[in-house]
Amino acid sequence: MTCLELVERVGAVVRRTNEIKKILVSPDYALVDCLQQMNDAGLQLLLVVDADRRLIGTVTDGDVRRALLRNRGLNIKIAEVMCAYPSTVKAGTSTDKIRQLMLDRNIRHVPVIDSDGHIIDLILWTDLFEQKVSRRMEKVIIMAGGKGTRLDPFTKILPKPMIPLGDKPVIEIIMDGFYDNGFNDFILSLGYKADIVRFYFLESDTRPYHVNFIQEDKPLGTAGSLSLLKGQLKDTSIVTNCDIILEADYGDILNFHRERHHDITVIGALKNFIIPYGVLQTEDGRLIDINEKPSSNYLVNTGVYIIEPAVISLVPDAQFMNMTDLIVKAKNNGFTVGVYSFEGRWFDVGQWDEYRKTLKTFEHVLGG
Repeated sequence: MTCLELVERVGAVVRRTNEIKKILVSPDYALVDCLQQMNDAGLQLLLVVDADRRLIGTVTDGDVRRALLRNRGLNIKIAEVMCAYPSTVKAGTSTDKIRQLMLDRNIRHVPVIDSDGHIIDLILWTDLFEQKVSRRMEKVIIMAGGKGTRLDPFTKILPKPMIPLGDKPVIEIIMDGFYDNGFNDFILSLGYKADIVRFYFLESDTRPYHVNFIQEDKPLGTAGSLSLLKGQLKDTSIVTNCDIILEADYGDILNFHRERHHDITVIGALKNFIIPYGVLQTEDGRLIDINEKPSSNYLVNTGVYIIEPAVISLVPDAQFMNMTDLIVKAKNNGFTVGVYSFEGRWFDVGQWDEYRKTLKTFEHVLGG
């Protein structure tokens, strides 16, 4: 089958013109705009084109991350970080040749161009290769014991982990996402209304992953219950809050963590904050300028962490401790703390405004 035949026959697999438009950018785009467009498109790739839609480069999430790590700044043009000579195929190339190109060059995306270099389509790895996810050994620890006061009055009835998104509670959606990344060993740290969460997972044994529980006898914060796991964790683990959904490649994050020999890796995400007022710039009581609704970008803590077993020794037994306190304590005690800059989509459903936005997104995806 040729590439053109693939375009004609498999509409759900090959990106159509209106979908391709979502990832087209000009070379004078700022890096911060590039991040926003990646997030909106839900694909960690942008195609850089000229005014005639000729392909002149590509930008991946890895290109963006390397620029951030080098402190290049968020306002640089993406022409400075793009790959100017991406691997491409011409229309009519057989799928066998495209597969071999992806394997030989270890690439996940191949733009399809015509004889003049105009972008026609995009072939993804998942279009041509069956996905077989290998199982991972790392445990995923989900902190699900808090009262969820920001979601009151919902949490007067049900615990925060059970807040619904579609036909599943948020904690199960989080776990399904990890399972799709190869993880199947979960530890849920329970406290407030623990029996409801426990019953939900114990009433059915049809899930493809293993679930174990630890129980707080009193509120211990977002890290305190890790003391209950002392001596039980032998390998790297992931710790996450129960209201955070990351569309992340955890294999890449774990590689980043291990290659840099971190004891803790904080997963950070770039977030834009807009001040909803005009900001006055003054000098000696005189107005210099008015900056209307300015915005700033910050790398914020998502609430998801990679930790090594040795870090848990710093958690006091049966005492309240938040994860941020543990991170500071670890850093002060000579442990290495790193930050992974995550550019994908993420959702924080721990407060009503964000929950409503997330619910709309999931309803759109699920066709609700």
